[in-house]
Amino acid sequence: MSWVSAVLPSIIAAALLFVPGYLIARIITLRGLWAWALAAPASVTVVALASLWTPLVGMRWTVIPVALTALVVMGVAFAIRKALRGASSVLSPEDSGRTTVWALVASGVILTVQLVLIVGDANNISQSFDNIFHLNAVRYIMDTGSASPMTIGAMTSPNGGLWFYPDGWHALVALVAETSGASIMIASNATMLVVAALVWPASVLLLTRVMIGAQRAVTLTAGVVAAIIPVFPILMIDYGVLYPYFLAVSLLPAVLAATVELLGLGSAASPVHRGILSFALLGALPGLVIAHPGAFVAWIVLAMAAATLAYARFVRDKPERGVLIRTTVFFVVALGVAAVAWTVLKPAAEARGWPVEQSVGQAIGQALTLSPTYGNVTWIAVVLLIVGGAALLRRQTLSAALPIVFYVIVATLYVVASAMVWPTLRDLLTAAWYNNSPRLAALLPMLVVPIAAYGGYVVSEWVRRITTGEAGSRRAVVAVLGAVGVVLLGAQLYTNQQAIRFVSAVYAYSDESRLVSTDELELMERLPEEVPEDAVIAGSGWTGAGMAYAYADRRVTMPHVLMELTEDEQLILDDLAGAKPGSAVCDAVERTGTRYVLDFGADEIHGAKHDYDGLRRLAVSDAVTLIDSEGTAKLYEVTGC
Repeated sequence: MSWVSAVLPSIIAAALLFVPGYLIARIITLRGLWAWALAAPASVTVVALASLWTPLVGMRWTVIPVALTALVVMGVAFAIRKALRGASSVLSPEDSGRTTVWALVASGVILTVQLVLIVGDANNISQSFDNIFHLNAVRYIMDTGSASPMTIGAMTSPNGGLWFYPDGWHALVALVAETSGASIMIASNATMLVVAALVWPASVLLLTRVMIGAQRAVTLTAGVVAAIIPVFPILMIDYGVLYPYFLAVSLLPAVLAATVELLGLGSAASPVHRGILSFALLGALPGLVIAHPGAFVAWIVLAMAAATLAYARFVRDKPERGVLIRTTVFFVVALGVAAVAWTVLKPAAEARGWPVEQSVGQAIGQALTLSPTYGNVTWIAVVLLIVGGAALLRRQTLSAALPIVFYVIVATLYVVASAMVWPTLRDLLTAAWYNNSPRLAALLPMLVVPIAAYGGYVVSEWVRRITTGEAGSRRAVVAVLGAVGVVLLGAQLYTNQQAIRFVSAVYAYSDESRLVSTDELELMERLPEEVPEDAVIAGSGWTGAGMAYAYADRRVTMPHVLMELTEDEQLILDDLAGAKPGSAVCDAVERTGTRYVLDFGADEIHGAKHDYDGLRRLAVSDAVTLIDSEGTAKLYEVTGC
């Protein structure tokens, strides 16, 4: 029954992610899958724009500024439509709305079942390092009323050390929690479900349609394959946990689809006016950046690859000299800007020091078998990838080659991040993704799905031809194909079951939970009744004590572990246990309003070890008095000052 409490938050998350963008898409005449898939990128752009201006005018972060921003963007979209008189989007006769709906439903249901099994209870959280920041950042937005990417860094860097942080995810979850009244944990899980089950399938289906076509077998295969590759989205809700990047990668295929179509490299399944496409693309990019720059850089790399192919075709057609010169200058400038962005848009050096993990051969094998993390091959996708890739290469056209080129580029970057032993070159190529192979692995499925979808089409055509042959041979072939299909399905189910089992352990509360144990959870649930709203709670963020901010809405000394602590905060962490009236630490306690301490023991996330002398041996300290406890989790009041 716990998921009943996530129904309203899920509906609100879906409305925020689709309603503004879908209305904008319809205004500029986009229809069908184009409107549905580009709705989320446009909506995230609306949310991002709203988050930027609201703190400047002193307005709190609610759905009202989002609605106002959406109205303004709709006005711009209407003006663009009027300026492009006669322009409209045309659906191909091959486009089957019913088939698309079935593909989206199948994908959404499969993904929903997997994610519900992983999370277990709607109140559960990812017991991971990054989630300390993600959950508390949502609380910080709700607390301060500002969701700007320029202000959220003040939670951990009050002196301005973190001047920008891509907080599109946190802004959305804060709206879901605020509007629905649900806890941050439920709002986060509800938003995750909506992104995985609705945004991602629509986005990757559009990319498939643009690059491959709208045949029924292609569409249905894409819907299923998009839901059965654990590398995405499951890996991104496990590793880290990387919610912002998860959101951005879900948006990326639709943005890339608009790019491919704009460059004239699409399959011509859904031709759209270039003016409309340009507006849609420019409108989607801000949302992609604010969701996560890593996905934006991935778009830059793949867009430039597509632009290179388009330019090669342009030159091959021998255009007029003047047109050739202008196009060449534009192309070279675009390449230069892309190269600069690729080298500039990267995290600080200390954040991208991930080591090489394996040999080049191992990395190549993992990229080909889609098994970089959980160790099991995604057999159905891999078989269809091989069939589809071979069939596309046989077509010998630029449009057919494009999916293969995209896949090879990302696979190469994955191998570089995972196995390249030359650090300078490795950093040059993959610094935008922290030199972190799981982030690049997460990009592979969006490029595998279109190729595998074409593989599904090839197989379906093959089966159709076989089943119309002689009865004797038909029965034998069908029997063999059926046996192979059963084996592949069994292997696929095992692969996904193993991934679900592995990741679900990260979300469960227990006495041994890595971040918040059962005892710690129960104690934090009582904090609103025991700690005044204006009080600050000291505690080590490494032990999970800082999660009291997200769970109980009480300010804490360490809402994250990577903090720029003030002198007073550091003094409290170092000397609180020995506090006496008139001491320097008591002055710090007074200035900061620190009146309570949470002691969650010595076990730290990732097995880290940090000694804060001011938080040690509190049970025998005269500086504090025990107020409440649950097992080894204890709440003290500062009474020694």
